[in-house]
Amino acid sequence: MRKLSLSLILVVVVSIITLGWLLNKIYLNTHGSNQRYSAYYAYLELSDDLHASLADTPLREDFINVWNAHSDMQLALLPREDFPLPQTLEESFNRGERLLLESDQGIAAHYTLDDGLEVLAISLPADAIVVDQGKLELILTLSFYGGVTAIILIWVWPLIHRLISLRNTARRFGKGDLAARVKLRGVSYIREIETEFNRMADRIESLLNDNKLLTRAVSHDLKTPLARLRFGLEALTETTEEKQRAKYAVRVNRDMEEMESLINTLLQYARLDENRIEMQNERFELSHLISSLVETYQHDNLQISFKNDGKDLVTFCDQRYLSMLINNLLSNAVRYAQHEVRVTAHTAKQRIQVCIEDDGAGINSEEVAHVTKPFWRGEQGKHRKGHGMGLAIVSRIADWLGADFHIGRSSALGGAAIHFSLPLDENP
Repeated sequence: MRKLSLSLILVVVVSIITLGWLLNKIYLNTHGSNQRYSAYYAYLELSDDLHASLADTPLREDFINVWNAHSDMQLALLPREDFPLPQTLEESFNRGERLLLESDQGIAAHYTLDDGLEVLAISLPADAIVVDQGKLELILTLSFYGGVTAIILIWVWPLIHRLISLRNTARRFGKGDLAARVKLRGVSYIREIETEFNRMADRIESLLNDNKLLTRAVSHDLKTPLARLRFGLEALTETTEEKQRAKYAVRVNRDMEEMESLINTLLQYARLDENRIEMQNERFELSHLISSLVETYQHDNLQISFKNDGKDLVTFCDQRYLSMLINNLLSNAVRYAQHEVRVTAHTAKQRIQVCIEDDGAGINSEEVAHVTKPFWRGEQGKHRKGHGMGLAIVSRIADWLGADFHIGRSSALGGAAIHFSLPLDENP
């Protein structure tokens, strides 16, 4: 909005200055140095002087005859009764004021003489007649405001066009077209609003898709343990043999644990989707956190190692959620690895680059776009224990932390390689 306001102010100021300068040039070119206006007012002053000179002289007719023979300003004497006037003009005329009248012959100045018995008419030369200045000023004024209005309309039209496009996209999105997005243009006054709308639409589409996946997955993953639980409870009530009852009790307990695990996973993912989560950012050394988490996964049948470049890997973020992210990645790596898991960390371009890789089967390239969806499991995970939520939780936490997150294949071990990066905090 700041860009929009500044551009509007700039357009108005520039248009006013430019149009004012242009119309001023037109006005000056039209009238030059106002010589015609100067001559016009000079003739009027001369008319006043002639009236003053002829008002008290008995030789006015002889003077008029001589004057008319040598001047373009023609003088004439008219009887007062042959010079009717409206009452509004007559009162000022009788007081001795000059009266200018325009006719087909031109403009003439009229004065009263001999106590109102005669009228002196002085015709102005043709070169003293000028275009009405008031009309020209009106035309230039209207041109100025019309020009400013036209420039503002030219500026406003792209804005109106973009707003109409935004409205139509929002209408399509509201009617259920979740793929509707505003097409961003190179120049737009509301580009930030359009970008935020697209982000909002992406978020809503993601939430709705997650909801569909969760609904389908929960209905599928809960039905199996519920059916086994119902069968186990029926078997417990029908059998009297202690060994069989103990066997069924173990199965019922296992099914209940599986359901509890699923519910806890769902709650954990749902909490990550809450907008009210408050991040408790703190400054800490990432190597220490990774080392402590790696130690919890050490066992005899798997080699897990952690290496860094020897530099301080200090970052500033929420350590709780970062621990959850790394835990999920390590859990996935340990689950799918055959013999080895490697964790490496180093600094590059003011960021801490972390990679967790294993020697398992890896993730197929066509499955990479789907593995971060909740309850989605690829070919490698369909026959393994789990709910398909690990990478979905990792992806959501990465969004919260502002971490770059990428899934690839390990060139050293051949399995999956999960990369994420965090800003390097160099403040003391």
